[in-house]
This record gives sequence, structure tokens and C-alpha cells, in this order.
Amino acid sequence: MGYMKKKFDIVVVGAGINGQVMSLAAAHHGFSVALIDQKKIIEDTLRKFDGRAYAVAFSSVQMLKNLDLWDKVSKTAQPVLNIKVSHGTLERGPYSSSITFKNADIEESPMAHMVEDRYLRQCLNSKINKNNLVDVIEQKEVSQIIDYHNKKQLMLNENSKIQTSLVVASDGIKSSITKAMNIKKMGWKYKQSGLVCAVRHEYSSNNTAFQYFLPEGPLAILPLQNKIASIVWTENIQNASTIAKMSNDEYLEALHKRFGDFLGQLKLTGQRFSFPLNLSIAEKYVTNNFAVIGDAAHGYHPIAGQGLNAGLRDIAALVDVITSARDRGEDFSSLNVLNQYQKWRRFDNQTLGFATDNFNKMFSSYNPLLSSIRNLGMKIFDKSDYAKRVFMNQAAGLNGDLPTLMR
Repeated sequence: MGYMKKKFDIVVVGAGINGQVMSLAAAHHGFSVALIDQKKIIEDTLRKFDGRAYAVAFSSVQMLKNLDLWDKVSKTAQPVLNIKVSHGTLERGPYSSSITFKNADIEESPMAHMVEDRYLRQCLNSKINKNNLVDVIEQKEVSQIIDYHNKKQLMLNENSKIQTSLVVASDGIKSSITKAMNIKKMGWKYKQSGLVCAVRHEYSSNNTAFQYFLPEGPLAILPLQNKIASIVWTENIQNASTIAKMSNDEYLEALHKRFGDFLGQLKLTGQRFSFPLNLSIAEKYVTNNFAVIGDAAHGYHPIAGQGLNAGLRDIAALVDVITSARDRGEDFSSLNVLNQYQKWRRFDNQTLGFATDNFNKMFSSYNPLLSSIRNLGMKIFDKSDYAKRVFMNQAAGLNGDLPTLMR
């Protein structure tokens, strides 16, 4: 896995989960790949439990199966069999209306699995380490990208350079690579921050994910194995800053006020995280010999829990497009080909971004009129099996034109 090689079909910059999956998906279709990151990529030991986890949709699970990743990941994954949505206030508690989504109501189930970040990374690391088509270039920074005979040449620190037909940016929401390629982003900062932690609870969650909407922001309670839940908790910036500085006992008390007693006694486990929330959408996804995926292309409010799934769908669509072009004898990195990927994914991602934005605004409000409308709307929605099936298919990632890897 050394990096003596200088020419690759694809160079992926950024080795987070999306970057690693992109590398494996491209290699799965016979492309040679270099995966570059400023940090160390391959970790020798499993990380300690820190509470971070992802809701991996049904279609994303299909993708992981097709890439021969799911067998290992599934051993520690927790299926989500039900979702319960409610709303209320800290002062009054939950309102009378709620919506319950049951897995039994759709054919493709479970609609999602909860997967711990550390186990997914360990599985990806292991697969990349064994893949002869993926070269890992770690602890190296891309200092410059230049056009070179219809290809891209990447200058790395220590005066090394590599050549490729296609650069894929996967270096996160603050992507320096998209900025270097003059790809602008639109969006805004929310007046909210996200708080992430994990709790061990006394009673079984029965594989149910809970979403509780409060005026300060939503609280998601997501089931992991062994009576542990991953908590994604949104607060206004001032509250979040205060809560983040609390001792564990004070933090747990603040969480308990929102969480309630329905899962019994709670105990913090793992680490606590806090981060600002933004909406970020790239104005374009491609230029000549260049494409952007995942958080580098779009960042959403965590209200829908779809960030990773959207990134995986980007990857599956991009790999579909470039593989088909190569198999037809075309230049897979040409702008005409890459525009097909942009057309496929950008509108869907924009729609998801603005939907989560409006959903957050609708529920994060102290307006009593809006509260009454929400209450009535949720009662009506809960009685509509059709509306709930549409929602569950969306949550499972089954709406729209599915890329081959997700079937």
C-alpha cells in the first residue's frame, strides 16, 4: 500500500467515510484509486465507544452489501423497526398528537439500521488495506491542482506529485479542494448547535427511534445495541454553549428534562460533542476532470438524519455514470459525462436541504398558532397509511432513480 505509483484513474481527496466508500466503490468497478488525506487513514485498533452513530437507510445497506461491507458491519448494527415522532415544550411536556411509523407497513425492511461510527470505519479500513486497486496516501496535503494534458496533476507537500483522470473531493463541509476549484457554496448558518452524546437506559427501546420536536430544536433518540441510545440534540446557540460546559451530572439533568422517563434511568456513556449547524449547498458539483461528493457538496440540518445516506447516493450515482461511460469507450472524466452525475444528484440534494430547513423552521417555533396547526397536522398524518408509506420509503432511500449499487 505504499505510494510509489504516480498515475491513477481516480484520486479521492478526503478519507472520511464517504471518501473511503468512494474509493472502494470505484475499485469495485475496476478503477485504480489513490486515497489522500492530511491525517492518518488506516487505524490499527478499534476506537473506543464515543456515541457517534449513523442511521443507514435500506438502500444504503444494499450498497454496503454490494461492496461486500455489510456482513461485518451488520454484526454490530441495530435495526430500526419503528419511528415515533412527537412534539411539545419543556414547560407543558408532549402534546397529545404523535406519529408512529411501523416497519411492517413497507416491504423493504428494516427501513434503516443504526451503525456505530467506529465499527463502520474499522470495516472500511480493513477493506481498503486489502484492496490492490486502492493506494493510500496519508498525512499528505494537496497544495495545488493543475490541468495537465486533459488530466489533473496534484502537487503534494514534500514536492511529490501524482496524475489522474478524475479528482473527487470528499474533504468535508469546509472542503479546501472545492474552494481551490472555485466552486462556490450557498447556504446559511442556523442559530442552533448540535449536541451529540450516548446514554445507557434501563428499559428496552424495542428497536424504536424517537424524534421529539421542541421549540429550541429537535431531540433524536436512536437505538444502539445493549440498551444504549445515540442522542442528537439541537438547541439554540446560547443554550447549547451553556449545556456543553456543564458537568456530566448537570448535562444529564438537562437532557432528562427533555428526554423524560419512558426508557427508565439514564447514564451517560462515551463522549460529548457539540458543533454549529449550517445549510451548505455547492452551486455546482463538477468541472473538467473534477467532481464533489458528500459533505463537500452539501451539508444539512441533522433533523432528518440523511447526511450520510445522501453522500452514499452521490457515490453510487457518480460510479454509475463514470463506469457506463468507460464501458462505452468514452472519456469518463469529461465534463459531458460528469454533468450527468450533477443532473442526477444536485436537484435531489437541494430539495432535501430546503425540506430539512423548512421542517426545522416549522417545528422550532414558539408560535402558539403554529403549535395548534402542527398538532392537528400530525393527528391527520398519523391516520393516513398512504402518507406514512411515502415517508417510510423516503426514509429507506427508495424514492427516485436508484443507482445500480443501491439495488
